Order: sequence, then C-alpha cells, then structure tokens
Amino acid sequence: MTTTKKILFASGILQFALALFQAGIAFSPSLSLYFGAPESLVGSRLALMGTSFFVSGLLILFGLYALSGAGAIRPLPWLRQVLAVIGGIYLLRGLVLIPEVLVIAGVVVAAIPIAPRFVVMSACALAVGSLFVAGTVGGWASLSPGGDATP
Repeated sequence: MTTTKKILFASGILQFALALFQAGIAFSPSLSLYFGAPESLVGSRLALMGTSFFVSGLLILFGLYALSGAGAIRPLPWLRQVLAVIGGIYLLRGLVLIPEVLVIAGVVVAAIPIAPRFVVMSACALAVGSLFVAGTVGGWASLSPGGDATP
C-alpha cells in the first residue's frame, strides 16, 4: 500500500471514529453544549439526536470515500471530486483557527471569548483536511476519474 493510500485509509478510519463520537454525544445534551451545539438545538432532544445522527451519517460517507480512495473498498462515483470537496470542507473549517488564535492572543477583540477547546477542534479539522488533501493529491492519478466506478 502506497503512502497516499495509507493516508486515505487512516483518514477513513478517523472519520468512522468521529462518526461514533458524534453519535455518542447525541445522548448527552451537556456534552453537546460543551462541544459547541447551540442551546436552541440542545433544548429539543429530538432535534439534537436528528442533527447528530445526520452529521454522523455524513462522516460515515466521508469515511467510505476515504476507504475507496485507499483501495480498501470498490471505487465510488466521483471519487476524485468528492475527496477534494471533503478535504476542502475540513480545511475551510480548520482555517477558523487563525481568527481564534488572534482573539486568544489579544490581537483581535471579540464580543465573546474563545474557549481553548474550539482552537483544538479547529486544529484537528485543519489536520484532517490536510490528510484528505495529501491523500487525494498524492493519489490523483490512481483514483477513478469521474462519475464512473472503475475497478
């Protein structure tokens, strides 16, 4: 297994772990609040669980695409494009790290304080996005090119 396939495989496993975590916090409103869920969402148990399970489903889908890119499962449609979009989503989320660090450092004044856990979450998103992008770019030539699912 090449390095890029190992990176995508690790990204896939990480997505499944994140999906499990996301589903788990659905059962704890206090943990959901701690990790940034809005109070209006936490106020409705059904909405909290629905949203958490929807996000878990997306993370599972992300994991399946990463495993597909690694060659662990059959090629999924639009593999290159979807992996690039997933990497972009995580990188954009991770770039929130920059203003968070500036607020914590006192360079920028914010109306609300930034909790250190949000900085950690942004750094993790940036790292996961970097893994997806590295695996996708490194394996671009071997990934199925478009809407087909080539063996």
